[in-house]
Amino acid sequence: MEGILNRDPCSQEWFKKRAFESLHRINERDWDFSDSLLLYTPGSEDEYVTRQETETPYSRMVTIPERRFIEAISEQLMRELPEHFEYIDLGPGSEHKEQFLFDAAKKMGKTFTYRPVDISARYLELSAKHAQDQGIAADPIRSSFEELPEKLGKSTTPRFVSLGLTYSNYEPEQILKLLKATTGEGGMAFVNAQLRDRIDLGTLVEAYSGDTYKVFDSKMKLIGLDPEKDIAKKETDDGVRVWYTVGKTNPELDRKGVKLGDRLMPVMSLRPTEEKLKNDTQAVFPNSVYFDTSESFIGTLLK
Repeated sequence: MEGILNRDPCSQEWFKKRAFESLHRINERDWDFSDSLLLYTPGSEDEYVTRQETETPYSRMVTIPERRFIEAISEQLMRELPEHFEYIDLGPGSEHKEQFLFDAAKKMGKTFTYRPVDISARYLELSAKHAQDQGIAADPIRSSFEELPEKLGKSTTPRFVSLGLTYSNYEPEQILKLLKATTGEGGMAFVNAQLRDRIDLGTLVEAYSGDTYKVFDSKMKLIGLDPEKDIAKKETDDGVRVWYTVGKTNPELDRKGVKLGDRLMPVMSLRPTEEKLKNDTQAVFPNSVYFDTSESFIGTLLK
């Protein structure tokens, strides 16, 4: 496992290069800087873990309800999967929500090879060890999501690709196309979303504000901005999109065309309506199956 984790290590310079390349203009004054991979620069993981695992507005509004939802649908979801498959876990994180599916598979006698995928060696090591300690074969892959289809190649074993709520960090058309390439022939993928018409949007906006901004500050440093001194304003809209207003630039940002007063969007965590979610997913995966417990989350098995 050690050799896999250390293959193609991503240095701070690699992250900086990707950060500037990912920054692109939305309109005259707004810039998309939402590449979610950039949230996991070396040494920045602790802030993310804190938001997830401690008593915060984010954990109460998002992490805990999502965990409860995955637990509730785990057996129903597992019944849709083949007797043996590759479990491709995109961005496994630290909360081990995959355990609910591990337990459901064991109960039904289904087998799989667990392949967590992340750019963070720390998360890969944690997730692989968690599976191996239960006797589950694990093969971690250090990769960006975009490079994954090529790295995986073709497989005779059906793939189950799990993305979860990270689906909301992308424009639907972009991520669904990538998931289709990753699942391959005969594969399936799972995403879930929190529906905007089932939550208090004002409370959710607050959950993505205040101390939660610390999670996104590391991205500003990649493009040479001090998240306190060089950012004039931080705000979250009901999209849910976070915006940082630029109070100071630097030569590299000047060359990109970023000006004082422009807004950078370090993250989006979109909350669709049920109708939009179903329209988006069925456009790419027409045989999708939906899981709904009548709470704020709804899951989709894309096939």
